[in-house]
Amino acid sequence: MLQKMFKKTEHTQPGAQRTSTVMALWNPAGGDSTKLLETLLPLLHKAEESVAIVELPCLGVPRIAYRFGLEEVAPAQTIDQLLIDYDRRMLQPFHSYLLPLEGADCLLIQPRSKPDSPVLLKLQQEQTLVELPSYLKAQLSSYNWVFFVLQGQLIHPLTFFSLRAADKVVLVAHEAIEWIRTVGAYTLMKENYGFSAEQLLMFSESRHSLIREQGKKDFNLIAQPAELLKLGRVSV
Repeated sequence: MLQKMFKKTEHTQPGAQRTSTVMALWNPAGGDSTKLLETLLPLLHKAEESVAIVELPCLGVPRIAYRFGLEEVAPAQTIDQLLIDYDRRMLQPFHSYLLPLEGADCLLIQPRSKPDSPVLLKLQQEQTLVELPSYLKAQLSSYNWVFFVLQGQLIHPLTFFSLRAADKVVLVAHEAIEWIRTVGAYTLMKENYGFSAEQLLMFSESRHSLIREQGKKDFNLIAQPAELLKLGRVSV
């Protein structure tokens, strides 16, 4: 079904009356949060919810394109081009950057981008990394769901300010070795950076005893994608 959902389709102008939830998907241990995205999309597609996906390129790894088999993406329809144009104050109409796919409108990392020449090295204004997440949140406010798919660390400005801009932050752990770093990130964000417990959600489908026992005791760990959407939705 996912292959069908990620076929190209015509872009649909988002309506103006929808209430948006911006949800950041982040694996603090550096793992791949697109696995979770893959399980959420069919649920939202079935519910006929409008979805926008933004893949932030702090590490420059085009994980969404790799996972869903998107070998060819026009350079003009990528987060790479949007970043450069925003940085140089040469923005085109916003919808022209979106890659319209069945089930979601996307801003993805260019799948053929060069690892030794990431887009962040081409930027001239430090403020671009600070401002872009809030700009994206405003531009995509007409979608029911906006997913910021992150791959950096808190020391990366684009990752940090995307977490700040999100209504809900989902900290994802697939393995026990990732859980340790995830718990550390949760504690740091709550105690040092002022994120609220209501904003931070812990997600893992792992059956490892370390994750299940501590997660149930300390974090109200979420293990089902449908429950994550229910708890993550922003109330009107």
